[in-house]
Amino acid sequence: MISQPETGALTVARTLKRAGVRAIFSLSGNQIMPLYDACFEEGLRIVHVRHEGAAVYMADAYAQITGELGVALLTAGPGFANGLGALMTARAAESPVLLLSGDSPRGQDGLGAFQELDQCAAAGPLVKQSHRAAGPEGLGQAVAGAIAAARGGRPGPVHLALPFDSLTARTPRGEAAQVPAGAFAPAAQSLAPDAARQVADLIAGAERPLIVTGPQLSRSRAGDLPERLEAATGAPVICMESPRGLRDPALGALGAVAARSDLVVLLGKAADFTTAFLAVEPWDASARFVVIDPEAAMLSRARARLNGRLSAAAQADAPAAAEALIAAARPRDGAAWRDETGALLA
Repeated sequence: MISQPETGALTVARTLKRAGVRAIFSLSGNQIMPLYDACFEEGLRIVHVRHEGAAVYMADAYAQITGELGVALLTAGPGFANGLGALMTARAAESPVLLLSGDSPRGQDGLGAFQELDQCAAAGPLVKQSHRAAGPEGLGQAVAGAIAAARGGRPGPVHLALPFDSLTARTPRGEAAQVPAGAFAPAAQSLAPDAARQVADLIAGAERPLIVTGPQLSRSRAGDLPERLEAATGAPVICMESPRGLRDPALGALGAVAARSDLVVLLGKAADFTTAFLAVEPWDASARFVVIDPEAAMLSRARARLNGRLSAAAQADAPAAAEALIAAARPRDGAAWRDETGALLA
């Protein structure tokens, strides 16, 4: 029996299906119509919206609510450009979002093709990664790599541009099936046992320890992990998701808690404006800091900002590090401090 070829669009749709994608948020347009046909053939649900920005915002919300990958599909040119603003929100929310965009044909590059645009240059500053598919071959691997990048480390949006001639070109049948199942989810960066014990000892030895997490350890995404971490360590665990940071009214008098804490563990929480750039105020001037983050650049920033106030720093994914800290935790009586913080945050 002769194997029939499939299109690049069908390879993309089948790869998304293998990755467990259940919904795609989109506004239709010329360059993505082959992918629409392929999604319909594969039974993938397309939620059609009225504006491209809404598609990305909905993918962001979907990722936050479900904990799954959010996928937005936009057409080229102004359609793609209309979705860019929403990427900044998804990046700040640390949402695993995949933005797929139709693009002008590679075969017409530099010839003034319809809606030709350097999409990677436009999206690059707003996403973790921005790539343009090199051709119809390897489309399955390109999609899988983009999904893994969106989910890995500090989650965030990733962009993949799909040239029209790559979507319509014939490719060998079964390319999507050749993508290994493990290609969609990167291996977690665990916290080394020695580092976990060091941090656990610091928490146990502090009078008023505070663990501050980023959006990845919110209760809607991490389930009971924050509660288990607080129970094991005896330290209050606070998730900072809002751009208001220490002034977030939803977190009560968080600034007062920060000023009282003698040990602050930043667990996957970016050292940025939301944490007052780790300045001496509003934090206690004598407070010690521990920074655990998936990004080496963030650790370098924290070291530069904290100088002698940094007690420990380690590179690890926040959920994996939280589990390691639970396993290494030492018993401590932190009820009074937790009651005090609870009253301040109420």
